[in-house]
Amino acid sequence: MGSARRNRWNVVVLIVTAGLVLSGCSGIPRTGPVEAGRTVVQSDSPAPIFLPSGPEKGASQDAILRGFIDASSSPENSYQIAREFLDPAADTSWDPDAGVTIDDGSNRIVTVVDDEAMQLSVRPVAEVNGDGEYREVVSSAPVTLLFHFVKVDGQWRISQPPNGIVIDQSTFGDVFSQQALYFFDPSFRYLVPDLRWFPRGASAPTKIVNAVLAGPSAWLSEAVTTAFPEGTKLTADAVQVVSREAQVDLNSEALNADRLTLQRMKSQLTNSLPAGLGVTITINHNSQDIGELGAAAPLVDPRGDARALILRDGEFGFLGASDDTLTPVEGLSTTIAALDPTAVTLAAGQRFAAVLAPGGVYGVAADAQANLLDPRGGLIAPSVDPFDYVWSVPADRPGELFAYGPTGEAIAVHTSWPEASSIQSLVLSRDGTRLVALLRTGTDLRFVVAAIHREKLAPVSLGDPLSLASSGSMPLGATWVNNLTVASLSATPSGTEQIIAQTIGGMSAPLEPAPESVSITGGNILRDLRSLSVDSGLQVQWGSGWQERIDSVRLIATQQGTR
Repeated sequence: MGSARRNRWNVVVLIVTAGLVLSGCSGIPRTGPVEAGRTVVQSDSPAPIFLPSGPEKGASQDAILRGFIDASSSPENSYQIAREFLDPAADTSWDPDAGVTIDDGSNRIVTVVDDEAMQLSVRPVAEVNGDGEYREVVSSAPVTLLFHFVKVDGQWRISQPPNGIVIDQSTFGDVFSQQALYFFDPSFRYLVPDLRWFPRGASAPTKIVNAVLAGPSAWLSEAVTTAFPEGTKLTADAVQVVSREAQVDLNSEALNADRLTLQRMKSQLTNSLPAGLGVTITINHNSQDIGELGAAAPLVDPRGDARALILRDGEFGFLGASDDTLTPVEGLSTTIAALDPTAVTLAAGQRFAAVLAPGGVYGVAADAQANLLDPRGGLIAPSVDPFDYVWSVPADRPGELFAYGPTGEAIAVHTSWPEASSIQSLVLSRDGTRLVALLRTGTDLRFVVAAIHREKLAPVSLGDPLSLASSGSMPLGATWVNNLTVASLSATPSGTEQIIAQTIGGMSAPLEPAPESVSITGGNILRDLRSLSVDSGLQVQWGSGWQERIDSVRLIATQQGTR
């Protein structure tokens, strides 16, 4: 193998980035809202990303193996170059889309097993399964892959490759793109993201549409629904893109959809495909009169007021952008302040709030008296969903989760963390389909997201929790940043604060911690994260660190955005 080929083992040269159908992030952006994979399409026929070399004549088994792994970085034409390293039977049977093992590329060990077999050992940092779901691994213990070889016309070729591909972390960000697939919440008011990862290239729109038709990830399935009738599929396994319009031809099952359902189907696809692509839906090659949802269009990423909402010197309201004045929340501020609260969550529409005060958890409607909902002791900060259910749980009894309806009725919500010994934070997403929780299990810290199963919009139970990145051992707080990104605050035994941000279904990243933080509250973007210090200072991000914006702050409220 030549020196250039050896360098390709760890470094792949990026040939073309402009003109791709998909674009994604290899990390979490620190500014701007997350718009996973939504970029302007410059060309209907994107150029290849990488140009790896095929097998050299007379190459050894080691060179063939390394060349195959190297060429698997290029998904062009169904991994055509990588298939040149396989014998004809393996070319037919090998499934590169079965999954991706992502490693750091620095500790790959090739070992000879016998005259016709070698094994490759890698230390994984993450994986992508066959459905495009990304997971960071808990253990970096080596993964061993076995490869068999045969000679074809006197040249070594791989005869039994493991399904899937191996790719190093830096190259993964160039070859794969994150793309949010969208499904509806039970009320059809919101589109809920389900982040997946797909190889870039001309086949990406087809993979995205097939993934939408296949339905949501298992962990999210009980919280969301799809507009597509059961059994709906593409008539051919290809989505043609013509003049920036994705041509989606569906089978006869789609005939069961009425006009409203067709509009919702189109909305799902339009939001799931890259920005700049329109969508034309046909059924058995017959055009459809679909139209647009118009005023009934669902919200994709509900946003809250950009101003901090705080309690200070007995007054509750929005902090001015350039001064220390507070603007009250109409119909709510006076009643909330009178409760002497320690935590407040303002519901969507700013006409209702859930309040933790010395007497328990209250529901406060605009221009009405506070209503005591949960008088139990030891409660954590409450949350509220788009349907004005107030969620409340004691810190030392994480299984005793109740949701209180608009008329005050209590619903016991079945939780999915029986092993948890305590809970520090429970915060619902603005679309009401998911929640994040910061738990303790003995001495272990767990940061999880769980789907919410509802019946007639009333919460019933939580799905199996999906573990998120966390660090430290003392949980302090958690928050939503937007509909895909969350953050947790914890402390080490020595008292050092740590903030971890994570895209759900994507990558995590540590953020610069605010000094002596006791809580964290999200805004609309990562730069809007706010922290409350032990000395009652409202801390905001400034430059590469944090700055105290104002002192004597009793609490920073959580905002659940718009309806």
